[in-house]
Amino acid sequence: MNRTITTKKKPSYKVIMFWSIIGLLTMVFIGFVIFKFLDSRKVSLEDYSLIGSDILKQEGTYYVYVYSRFGVAENEEAEMDKKNELQELIDKYLEYTENNSNANKIYGMVVDSRIYGYAEIFTDNKDYATNVKQKSKFEDLLINLNDIPLLMKIQNGTVKDAFITQNDIRRELDNAMHPVGD
Repeated sequence: MNRTITTKKKPSYKVIMFWSIIGLLTMVFIGFVIFKFLDSRKVSLEDYSLIGSDILKQEGTYYVYVYSRFGVAENEEAEMDKKNELQELIDKYLEYTENNSNANKIYGMVVDSRIYGYAEIFTDNKDYATNVKQKSKFEDLLINLNDIPLLMKIQNGTVKDAFITQNDIRRELDNAMHPVGD
């Protein structure tokens, strides 16, 4: 009746540390993958960019946010400040349109380097004000670079309204997200 007595060995401190580090790295990796997945699902205005005359060819009522990524106005610093201050609102409105199918979509029109091939619609001459209302042809639009960024509301291929100041843009998009009666 000689039985071998087995004794359980306690894991060493090094083994516990090794597996703790492996577990921690695994959790960090899983968190990173989840973060990247959720971040990739965010919609940006660049995903909804229109080029040239396409801004008047969409169906229904929608907005076109005309902006520059680098600054094209005479006072680039003021232009970029205006754009940066509006960025959160634009992102919020994009998210709103993703969650509300009946909301008016918003598209972006980047005017950096006048890439549209229609340089005649852009001017930096202070004698010419932005003139886009009631225009149904892209070539008829006149956008003063000093008014960028600006928001146009387009209905059935015609620019119904234009919002140039920060307050006007904020008011329009806030009213669109929170209509009276809600």
